[in-house]
Amino acid sequence: MSDYDEIALAQARVKLTSLAGVTVLEEWQRVSNSATWMLRLRLELLGAEPTAAVPPTTEWELVADFAQDLWGKITVHPALGEQGLAATFHHQMFNGSQHAQLPCRNGHICTSSWLGNLAKSRNAVQLEPPTTIERLCWHVARALQWLTAAARGELIQDGDAFELPDFGIEQQQVSATLIYQEDEDSFAHWQQESSRSGLAWVVPIQARRGYVVTKFLDAKGTQLVHAPKWGKVLSGLNPPQQALWVRLDKMPVVHGWQAPATMQELTQALAAQGLDLQELLAPLWKRLQLSPEVLLLLGAPMPKKVGEAPYRYHWQALQLAPPVAKGSDKSRIALLRQHLLAPHNLRWVKQAENWHAEELQSRGRLPQRLCDARILLLGAGALGSVLAEQLVRMGVRHMTVVDGQVLEGGNLVRHVLGLNHLFDSKALRLADHLNLVNPLAQIVGLPLGLPTTNAEFEKAAAKATLIIDATGEDNVLRMVPMPSMQAHALFVSCSLSLYAQQLFFYAERVGAFEKVQFDRWFEPYRIEQHELAQQIELPRGAGCWHPLTPAPLNRIAGLAGVAVDLLQQVSEESVALPTAVSYDWQVPTLALTVKAAMAL
Repeated sequence: MSDYDEIALAQARVKLTSLAGVTVLEEWQRVSNSATWMLRLRLELLGAEPTAAVPPTTEWELVADFAQDLWGKITVHPALGEQGLAATFHHQMFNGSQHAQLPCRNGHICTSSWLGNLAKSRNAVQLEPPTTIERLCWHVARALQWLTAAARGELIQDGDAFELPDFGIEQQQVSATLIYQEDEDSFAHWQQESSRSGLAWVVPIQARRGYVVTKFLDAKGTQLVHAPKWGKVLSGLNPPQQALWVRLDKMPVVHGWQAPATMQELTQALAAQGLDLQELLAPLWKRLQLSPEVLLLLGAPMPKKVGEAPYRYHWQALQLAPPVAKGSDKSRIALLRQHLLAPHNLRWVKQAENWHAEELQSRGRLPQRLCDARILLLGAGALGSVLAEQLVRMGVRHMTVVDGQVLEGGNLVRHVLGLNHLFDSKALRLADHLNLVNPLAQIVGLPLGLPTTNAEFEKAAAKATLIIDATGEDNVLRMVPMPSMQAHALFVSCSLSLYAQQLFFYAERVGAFEKVQFDRWFEPYRIEQHELAQQIELPRGAGCWHPLTPAPLNRIAGLAGVAVDLLQQVSEESVALPTAVSYDWQVPTLALTVKAAMAL
């Protein structure tokens, strides 16, 4: 922070005094030992009638943090005392206590634009002004609009995206994430379930920074109620610990849209739904298998958008008591039950995330048909490994990887595996890697040379609905079709030219594939590559002289991405087969000098 920032703050203060509905009450105050400044304001309610929760005037702290943003990260918080808003509204953070570091209330209101994050990455127009003075005035103007909407009950409208209450209560939260899996199908299942409470198995991960819910059981702990389908890694984690679960009719909130901060408030929130927490937990204690800590999972139905019917459950966890390893189970449960009857602050697990595929992979998910495919990948080399990683990260769950080679040092320049996988089977280690990049993945590796008649291979081939050959070898093409393969399964050959200048993509049904037809299409490219290979100096392999195939990773990754797009097209069954594509790697050629290009 510089002297210029202080000048900007002073000028912004003067400008704020001229805004209708704004009274500046004090000078800017710097928070000690920080780059944060605060300005006390009184805001007038404009364009709406006052309510019990929104009086005619309220006091606020305008906060500018120059450590988080060079031009100041701006937030607007209710002031401490009777003149500050005490309730929590929609589009507001938890407002039930004082801020942990600042002399104001926790609940800063949403004065930012929903396009803000997109604008930061240059994918939308930046609505928030880029400079300090204009930015401060912009946020205060939006705070006035927020107040009007709050008084009118218009902070949320039908059709808006549904937003959860803020459970991140700074002073008393558990810094971890609850990981669960729910969708419309599981919601329909829950709706048929009569149990309101029961036991659950959760698995702590990453030094208890995460808790994965693996099973919901009934109150006796014997009957399975719901078991999410996790991938190979998460389903194999041990040891699990038991937790308690309670199913609610709606989100537990008090004082408007505030998450309960105390046991009294939680009891109040459940009572508003006609539920008694102690009564719901009573039958569970004698069946609970204690672990050092006890979590309570609270589930509530939620809609996608405001005004719509619920479509899935959301689960939020709280730690009933700090971890304790001493004492008998009987004495610990007795103490825990007494603790729940006494007034105390709640310790919510900070975050809760639904790792269902549609939400977890929403940033870039493949079409459902391709996600559901059972893929047999032949070849785990450079192209095969990059192609497999893209497919699995984007939603493919079932894949068998077949390759008989081990990872060598020379492979590191363009393979997704690393030093810790050297001299191990490419197929096995790639399968391990893929299972780690998608928590829903069930990837298997077979360390087999191709072609093969191995029984495990034939079993995988029989289940495959999509077979991808990434070996670039004619011997593999001669395997197709195998008697064990489904005739209707899709067979795709992907290979690259020298220097990865071209992608060769060929697709046909297994039962209709003929290598003669493939050769007829590929022969001109084969001759072209043959002639090129004789004209260039190829990289040398170790030992007895033999050439290596030159192909840089950037091109391999780019052309693998093109192959994924082509796979999406052929998997939709709207493309006439066979289909064959030769795609050239293309990069624009830059001008020799910047000035010359600009002069044009």
